[in-house]
Order: sequence, then C-alpha cells, then structure tokens
Amino acid sequence: METIALFPLSSVLMPGARLPLQIFEPRYLDLVSDCMKQDKGFGVILLRAGSELLSKDSERSDARLAALGTYARIVDWDRLPDGKLGITIEGEKKFRLLSSSVEANLLHRGEVEWLAPEPRIALPENTVELKGLLRQLTEHPHVARLKISPDIDDAGVLGCVLTQLLPINEAVKFQLLEMDDPILRLEQIMDLLDDMGQ
Repeated sequence: METIALFPLSSVLMPGARLPLQIFEPRYLDLVSDCMKQDKGFGVILLRAGSELLSKDSERSDARLAALGTYARIVDWDRLPDGKLGITIEGEKKFRLLSSSVEANLLHRGEVEWLAPEPRIALPENTVELKGLLRQLTEHPHVARLKISPDIDDAGVLGCVLTQLLPINEAVKFQLLEMDDPILRLEQIMDLLDDMGQ
C-alpha cells in the first residue's frame, strides 16, 4: 500500500501508452514541478462523475473516482504559446484505489495497491493488421509528437497503446484497462474495429 498524488481526468491512461496534457491550475503546476524535481510520478484516474473541485458550500469533493488507475511519469514537457505548460505522460503500472482524500491545496491523494504487471506475450499471427494500424496512427502529426514506437511486438503493450489512440468511448477504454489478459484485450480491439467498419 502506498499514498500517491492523483490526477483525475475524463480520460483513461493505459500502461505503456502516452497522453498529452495541458497544465495551468496552480495545484497541478506544483505537482508537475514536484514530480520533475524528485523524479516521481502520479496516479491518473478516471473521473466517473461529479467534479474534482470543491463546491463553494462544501468541504468535500463530489468527485466519483474509478476504482482503477494508472501510475504515470512525465516523459516530455514544453511551454505552450498560450502560456500553459504542455506535458506528455506515459503510463507505467496499474493500481487499485483503496481510499482518497482532498488536501488543502485541492490536490487529490489516494491510498493505492499496485497490481501485478501483465505477462509479456508475443503477438499472435492474427494481429498483424493491428501493427499496421499502429504504424498508420503514429504517422498522424498529433500522434507523431508523442514519439511512440510503431514497432511493438508485445501483445500487452500493443493493446494498451492502440486503446489509448483509437477513438473509443472512455467507458470502453476503462473496460479494456480492467482486463489483465493481453490477448483478450487485442481480440476486443479487433471486435471494436469491426464495429467501426474498419
């Protein structure tokens, strides 16, 4: 069990995948600064309902956080033209949220339990098209900025990176995050692509 800073988002972060964020609130600027100075990360967790902010007449947040999240590290950062801080984070490992609280500076903290990493599994033959799809996605200018390698031979990593990049509903992404079977996740992705008419 460990206590970590939490960053509630309306997006899911998958292990091994990257996500760009724009940082402008003081509490998160402080968090990013602290993480970079101390070479540590924070937990990204799906905000299921409510707001992560405290209401004016309440000392409690009405945020409903998901039970599962991903520990992230900052892998790149830049000052944006509008003065905001742009960072790129990469998911490392999954955690289960046991309890959470909000500090005086409105930063969420959570007591977490780390989940075992998924086994490394070679890509099955029927997933060759998924590698081609990833290669296509990484050529898109917005994705290219994330510096993702298109040559991924691990079923777990490929499934997580595709989950992150594809235009899938966040609730579905969360279901894919909950899975601990890399092959089953890839099969689900192929079913989703069929549904999209790919």
